[in-house]
Amino acid sequence: MGSKGPLRSRSLFSPWCALTIMALAFLFSGMSGMLGYAASQGAPAMHFLQDVISFSPILEGDSVDVSFAFSNRGSGPLVIHDAVTSCGCTTAEYPRQPVRPGEAGTIRTTFQSRGHGGDVDLTLLVKSNDPARPEQVLHIRGQVTRQWQVKPDRLVLTDLSSGPAHEKALQVINYMDVPLRIHEVSSGADFIRLLSAPAEVPAGGEKTLICAIHSQGLAPGRIRQSSIRISVEGARLTSVEIPVLVKLR
Repeated sequence: MGSKGPLRSRSLFSPWCALTIMALAFLFSGMSGMLGYAASQGAPAMHFLQDVISFSPILEGDSVDVSFAFSNRGSGPLVIHDAVTSCGCTTAEYPRQPVRPGEAGTIRTTFQSRGHGGDVDLTLLVKSNDPARPEQVLHIRGQVTRQWQVKPDRLVLTDLSSGPAHEKALQVINYMDVPLRIHEVSSGADFIRLLSAPAEVPAGGEKTLICAIHSQGLAPGRIRQSSIRISVEGARLTSVEIPVLVKLR
């Protein structure tokens, strides 16, 4: 029998296998590093010193500045996404940069009391990356003393007919124990005519102002908007705007 020659050993791993193993090792190493980094960051925890702030009674027309202090009691950066107020009478300012663990911050709000009277309870919804409490509700409470007001607070006439002017009454109500002087009544459009002259509203009394809405020159189906401005003397709130919306059928 002829000699078959020396036997050659063959590697169990081809170059492609080696490259694949190296790539997987690199990938797992990277993932492990990312997981370790994320774990080292931890989770933030937003804590407010108080979630309800009450202000002393004010007169309508005044504004109140309120500050909510908070701290990050967690182990990761705290990011505030938004601070949403319950109405347009308040604005909110909050830190735009991440708040590091152990650091503190403030959310500032301003309450504008125009159009408010009596007990007030406004809310501020704070959204953050706190995993335990991603949304927290804060309250601003107090009382607004209304010195005077106008009823109704808007005129909406969406089914006007062409022809004679439509007369509407506005009641100026004085809640004070001293007279209120109306020194100017003006309209913002020529289709609104004021039939009452400025006058004095007695203490604790009312005064009726008459205005006429003219349909002449109004296009059918078209909406027109304007306002009536009433300015007074002797009160903290010195003027109000009564929106007027009309539509000719």
